Amino acid sequence: MKLYLEWLNEFIDVTDKTPEELSNSLSLSGTEVAGIEYPWEYVQGAVVGRIRSTRPHPESERLLITEVDIGSREAVIVTADMTVKSGETVAVLPEGSSLSGEKIEKKEFLGVESEGMFLSLEELRLEDKSLTIMRLKEGRLGESVVELLGLNSAVIEVELTANRGDCLSTIGMARELGAIYERKVEKPVVDDSIESGEDPVLKVILRDSGCSRYTALLMNDVNICDSPLWMKKRLVAAGLRPINNVVDITNYVMLETGHPIHAFDVERIGSTEIVVREARNGEKLKLLDGKIVELDSNDMLITNGETPLALAGVMGGEDSGIYLTTKNVLLEVAVFDPVRIRKTARKLGISTDSSYRFERGIDYEDSLYVMKRLADLMKQLAGASVGSKIVDAGEVIKTEPINLRESFIIQTLGGSVPIEKTTSILKNLGFKPEKTESGWKVTPPPFRAYDTKQEIDLVEEIGRIYGYDNFENELPRILPISEGVPESLKRQKKLKELMVAYGFDEIVTYSFINPDEISRIDASVEHLDLANPLSMDMAVMRPSLIYNLLSATSYNYRRQNRDIKLFEVASVFDPKKEQGETTALGFVSTGRENPLDYSDKRVVDFFTFKGIVDEFFSLYGLTPSFSSFSTPWLEKGKAVLVEIEGVDVGFFGAVDISIADSLYEIKSGEVYIAELNLSLVESMMKKFAGAKKISPFPRVFRDLSFLVPHSVKYGDLEALISKTLEGTAFGEIRVSDLYNGKGIEPGYKSITVTLAFETFDRTLTDEEINCLVDLVLRETEKIGVKLRG
Repeated sequence: MKLYLEWLNEFIDVTDKTPEELSNSLSLSGTEVAGIEYPWEYVQGAVVGRIRSTRPHPESERLLITEVDIGSREAVIVTADMTVKSGETVAVLPEGSSLSGEKIEKKEFLGVESEGMFLSLEELRLEDKSLTIMRLKEGRLGESVVELLGLNSAVIEVELTANRGDCLSTIGMARELGAIYERKVEKPVVDDSIESGEDPVLKVILRDSGCSRYTALLMNDVNICDSPLWMKKRLVAAGLRPINNVVDITNYVMLETGHPIHAFDVERIGSTEIVVREARNGEKLKLLDGKIVELDSNDMLITNGETPLALAGVMGGEDSGIYLTTKNVLLEVAVFDPVRIRKTARKLGISTDSSYRFERGIDYEDSLYVMKRLADLMKQLAGASVGSKIVDAGEVIKTEPINLRESFIIQTLGGSVPIEKTTSILKNLGFKPEKTESGWKVTPPPFRAYDTKQEIDLVEEIGRIYGYDNFENELPRILPISEGVPESLKRQKKLKELMVAYGFDEIVTYSFINPDEISRIDASVEHLDLANPLSMDMAVMRPSLIYNLLSATSYNYRRQNRDIKLFEVASVFDPKKEQGETTALGFVSTGRENPLDYSDKRVVDFFTFKGIVDEFFSLYGLTPSFSSFSTPWLEKGKAVLVEIEGVDVGFFGAVDISIADSLYEIKSGEVYIAELNLSLVESMMKKFAGAKKISPFPRVFRDLSFLVPHSVKYGDLEALISKTLEGTAFGEIRVSDLYNGKGIEPGYKSITVTLAFETFDRTLTDEEINCLVDLVLRETEKIGVKLRG
């Protein structure tokens, strides 16, 4: 929104404030100011001149030599405008001035030296193409043209949030400043003599609930011509291009009041009956910009009963627009459903000044005022006459009052805002407060009904207008009953510290992904589709962390980072589960185990990941079991399902080489990846790890080499030993060697384990240890495991 200060001063007197002061006041009240600009600062040194004489150029029939008095001296200027006459007052850029950063210097035209140039409306960007130079009606010789025409006023550009549609107008911004400075805001007076009611000539029928109010008026004997300079200037300063007086009037009133307007050529629409209806599925309309759009029943049309004339709230149709031949005009001031307009505009990829305002909600009570303002300007600038009564179809929506408690203001804002200020602040903003025993009953104005619905909204208005910079500084109070950070988040912090200790870097990715990411790995995976995605790349909720982890690995690998360790703790979404959203830990790695140590030649492998998984579960006091499983995107024989007491809690394994190569361009080394269901593990947790107590007595270790049948999994062996020694001096079991080669009986594999024993009250004897080892050997024999000789 561009706020032209010359225009603003018509509604509120802020001439005593600099643009910087106004910007600061708006910023402190919650309106973001993007910047201050002077639209015509590129014109430097332009002055008023008067033509003293003209003569033809001796070498060209298309050039004219003029002598111009610019006050301080006379200058010879060569021009291509053959209509210039003696005595005319013109705008001159003499030698030494500048235009758009280019210095004006003497220039020779076929032997005649020109000491400057004339300005046209084209150079001032007040029209697209000028055929003649600009003539001035007044001005002292040598006077600054910029000052004479009022082109030195500033424009403040503000960035409004989506809930502040009421500020998308000069009057709206005047209201805002009126509340800040406690000054009166005055709107232009309109002719109230135009009657409202039913008219035999003009009819309006509403057949779509998306249009709550439609106001129409006929204007006859319209003279299409250029708009006056003052209107062009304001439109250009606000960022719009002048077209002709009728179109410019509709744009001008929209910028002034914030209410979008449309004008139809009566002869072109072939009727003075307006019907607002739903579009038919597949119905097409050619818009003013030449684009043909295909519509459906969610879109609204303005029609003459059958033929579409305009896409409601978005853009008019090409066949019903205003042209130079237009004589009779039908004016429209309507109120449309913001949601319907937003959906139509987004679906068709069209954004106009009209749709931008309708999407944010417009004043549904000012239709008659806006129409009368239009009629006044049409009579004044287009010589038009009123051709009908104002037909006002639909109804005005009533706003519900909001109860505002004095105690709630104090509770929310503290004692910083004097309570007696409340009524004046609300009134200055257009609200209607009525005093009650506990506070006020406040009725929002129609232009604020869209964003002011609750008591807290009113408190926010009071606080921002009073000025947060006026609040007394006070430290926040923390109640002693506060629970602080949840335990689950504390455990997550510990978990992240564990992953960092293993050399992993944390990543944070979007919860939305492209469905193609899923299907190219495993098309059988189900996922949750978004109803209204921002783009195809964010069309579904991720069912797993693996997709973003592999994409991040690929991104790093393709940039020559070949030693990668990444992890993420985040939500995943499974449509098959009742609790569709769960938290997971995912991690991925490829390359060297310790790239900072040149002597360490180890690379990340299967057992690296198994060790991390074991350590992860030890944090939660759980012992996992592992079993092989098959999936299309993990290497056969290197994919492991992780279970706790028979419940599937995750997996890890090596990514299939062909997938890593073709889909992710990772062409060397194995890529290992894991995902564990953190929410499920939390629910099964026995005791989260704390500091471990160290025994003052020495630990005792025993190595046992077993011949284990291929049918017996190591996990089963470990579980049997742990169960057998449960409640004894047994501390832990670790694998210290695996062997399967010469000297090993067929059908067997050699596994060497180290058993650790300890107590906290005495030193263990060899006899005690030997008894426990013998117990282990007897139990393992039962499953076919033998001690290796």
